[in-house]
Amino acid sequence: MNRLENIIDDNQHLDFKFNTSMNSKHGAFIYGNNVYVNSKREYEQNIADIAEEIGHDKTSAGDLSCLNTIEKRQQETRARQWGYKYLVPLDDLIVCYKLGLREYWEVAEFLEIPPAYLWETINYYRDTKGLVFYYKDCQFVFGMSDSLKINFN
Repeated sequence: MNRLENIIDDNQHLDFKFNTSMNSKHGAFIYGNNVYVNSKREYEQNIADIAEEIGHDKTSAGDLSCLNTIEKRQQETRARQWGYKYLVPLDDLIVCYKLGLREYWEVAEFLEIPPAYLWETINYYRDTKGLVFYYKDCQFVFGMSDSLKINFN
């Protein structure tokens, strides 16, 4: 199975509906237990879009189609951050590093996500954990470069 199939299989409580008639600016949205996915978008982008919608299922409540309150914007942010941790857990970055994948584009390709999504995830980790932090006896260094740096203790 590919990554998209694994994600769908891991979330069988949701019904994923791939749609070719969605507006191009919409990647996906969740309504009840239905996740509507714009099938005109790239495979990797669909994975990123779906992860955020699963994040909404896990962390949000109510209609977020209009982000007109602070609470709704916070829910949107929480869902997006949930998606970052779901698609790019630190353990997967360790695996990538051990496989010799250093450049962000290589890591993104291996994880089957858009490079821009990996950048957003790295920025999230940098903002929440700092430029240098430790996880499972590994020192992560998230500077301003385009490459992954992990030191093993």
